[in-house]
Amino acid sequence: MNTDWFNYKILIDTREKENKHIVDKFKTNNIEVDNVALVIGDYRIQTGTYIAPVVIERKGSLDELIGNLLDKDKDNEGNNRFIRELNRARDSKIRIILLIEDKDFYVKLLTGDYRSKVNPKAIRGMVMSLEAKYPNLSIVGVDKSTSASYIHTTLYYHLRQIMKEVEKYG
Repeated sequence: MNTDWFNYKILIDTREKENKHIVDKFKTNNIEVDNVALVIGDYRIQTGTYIAPVVIERKGSLDELIGNLLDKDKDNEGNNRFIRELNRARDSKIRIILLIEDKDFYVKLLTGDYRSKVNPKAIRGMVMSLEAKYPNLSIVGVDKSTSASYIHTTLYYHLRQIMKEVEKYG
């Protein structure tokens, strides 16, 4: 296996805030990072000039995700910024992993344990229907203490699989 791609870096969107715990963990583990303006997502992986077609969109909590979904600032088609980003990923054939920094996010979604006063069934429907509407989307909840590891490992293995396929099929 050609290992040239082992020289990679994690791209972090310049608008990604409150991620010091992630950046510090990357630095501790000697993972190269580059802050760039990403059109889709908060984290991507790059080797050479190749940027893998997978992104991680991080939300610090279920409350943040709900706030994004309920954002009333919409375009002419009725889509808010978050939905426009999901549409861009789908249209660009980019896999998007929605990372919620809360290992209990699904339990909270079921029980209505969040700040929004919107009916819990409505919120649950909004969140869970995203994966049905966007087949390129996966929603994952992890503890904040492991989010850096999850981001790095997920991006690394997506890149590795792509490189294996390129080597095998050209």
